[in-house]
Amino acid sequence: MIEANMAWPPTALAKVSARVRESQVWWEGDVLKLDDFYRTNPNRRSFAQAGVVGKVSDFLYGKPESASKPSRKMHVPIPADIAKLSASELFSEPLTIIDPTGNKALQDRVDLIFNTPTFHGDLFTAGESASALGGCYQRVVWDDTVADNAWIDFVDVDKAIPEFAWGRLKAVTFWSELPGSDERDVWRHLERYEKGRILHSLYKGTPTNLGAAMDLEAHPDTAGIVLDSFDDTAGGYVSLGVDELAARYVPNVLPNPEWRNDPTLRHLGLADIRQDLFPIFQGLDLIYSSLPREFRIGQARMFASEQLLTNHGAGRGASLPEDQEIFTQVNQGVKDGDATSMFQFHQPALRVLEHDQGAELLLRRVLSTTGYSPVSFGMSDEVAQTATEATGKKELTVKTTKGKARYWGAALGPLATICMQIDAVKFSGKGVAPSEELEIEWPKFARESDEAKSRTVQGWEAGRAASTHTKVSYLHEDWDEKRIEEEVKKIDEKDQVPSPFGSLPPDQNPDPNIPPEPTVPPVDEVKPAEEKVVNE
Repeated sequence: MIEANMAWPPTALAKVSARVRESQVWWEGDVLKLDDFYRTNPNRRSFAQAGVVGKVSDFLYGKPESASKPSRKMHVPIPADIAKLSASELFSEPLTIIDPTGNKALQDRVDLIFNTPTFHGDLFTAGESASALGGCYQRVVWDDTVADNAWIDFVDVDKAIPEFAWGRLKAVTFWSELPGSDERDVWRHLERYEKGRILHSLYKGTPTNLGAAMDLEAHPDTAGIVLDSFDDTAGGYVSLGVDELAARYVPNVLPNPEWRNDPTLRHLGLADIRQDLFPIFQGLDLIYSSLPREFRIGQARMFASEQLLTNHGAGRGASLPEDQEIFTQVNQGVKDGDATSMFQFHQPALRVLEHDQGAELLLRRVLSTTGYSPVSFGMSDEVAQTATEATGKKELTVKTTKGKARYWGAALGPLATICMQIDAVKFSGKGVAPSEELEIEWPKFARESDEAKSRTVQGWEAGRAASTHTKVSYLHEDWDEKRIEEEVKKIDEKDQVPSPFGSLPPDQNPDPNIPPEPTVPPVDEVKPAEEKVVNE
């Protein structure tokens, strides 16, 4: 922990640092680090008996190890799987950022910056970090040695000190340790984002203290920063050219009941890897650590009576020749209290099913607490047939994902607009400033399978209940109108039947389904009717 105010009291920094470290160690899933964390932080062992520091708990991690008994602990990566599931549900299908005014030049620039695999990959990474640690930050950055445009960078929640006013982020200080730091001297670069500007400063301190302010030229990573104004003690400012805060905070879930009464921390999000689930994670690891032992002590054993053993002489013991195929049976049954000459086999019961049921019980509790359906975690063999069924079986997952998407949209939409404004200032002649806030188009969070869609289209085809355009639009929801029209044209051309009349002009190519009209001869060709002579 850095012992410096940076707009937060030390107690607040200590709380956040301890909580994030505990979530981090479960997210990482290293058994040795889990043991070390709970052994060196006995007050974090919420599962130990109340108030007794150092008391051996009945759970797995933090217990003193015996040198003669090596650790056989196994970790089940459920915490990491939960974080991955959260990111997958949010960002496995790419979102699209669009300009609502239809400005082509602006949209092309937006596509270059945001609608790319790189940005979508960054979103996925940030989504997993936000789920594991409780939130993440977004900030606008630019570097003409890297790219000819500004972009949005994502920062983990434990690398920033935010300042809130009325629940809104008004300033934030990002800090990073620079190359060249060691156990004695630590170089830190601080970037304070304020409305309309960014303050850059360099500090040289220790692992636990921020230290003294240094000139930016003192470290190669900050020497190239071009400042618009200077400060003798704290570096200087870089102007954004836009009177906006170029950073946002995205909470994973709100509210956080642990800090709801803390005026400094109340706006920070609640992680999916959180304190009320740590004992359950320990229980899962305890069950899975017991499973290998179950197989180890459950190996089949064979017992042979003494008469079948080969004596190797005095003091050399006896053994059973395992390759011997024929033995002589003697003293069948029990006689005079002596053991019978026979083989006995012992196979302990393997309680695999009981272990699996216990683990599933705990896992379902974890999923329910974090807001995900078991089917989203692969715990059901059922396959969704329609969109309604898909949404129903993943109802809890869809609701949770939609809630998280609102937090991301509330931050990403405005910041993307600010990013484009800064891009227009910093890259004049290339960037285009938007006149309205950019919009986000989210993909559907519950979709039908391709097989289910094909059955639906077959039903429409049999009942002649939908046009080709409707069917193509339904099958390919991610296609634009131009691509849909091209596909419809191809289908119509393929299904068109050649005319049996050849290539006659359209007005001379009769429809075979319409009977021909009777022909009427010209008037001059009509002969007068013969007069009938009546004999008187």
